[in-house]
Amino acid sequence: MNFDKKIATRQSFGEALLELGKTNPNIVVLDADLSAATKTSIFAKEFPDRFFDMGIAEQDMISTASGLSTCGKIPFAATFAVFATRKSI
Repeated sequence: MNFDKKIATRQSFGEALLELGKTNPNIVVLDADLSAATKTSIFAKEFPDRFFDMGIAEQDMISTASGLSTCGKIPFAATFAVFATRKSI
């Protein structure tokens, strides 16, 4: 990573996930249909078998991430905070 140039936080997030994925095969990434915006697409391009686009289903995504963690995986679930904290009625 180049610390001399300014880049968006989300870009740094995507690049960091990629680096983590290279060093640990248990890293998995889940996204709620926002991979272009959250930059998890960077990870998905390199590790498509460890990337899960859960669609517009944040509650399901968090539940799935929890389940994966019980099986030895290290999940990173990405969405916008407003969607992760609100329950659809």
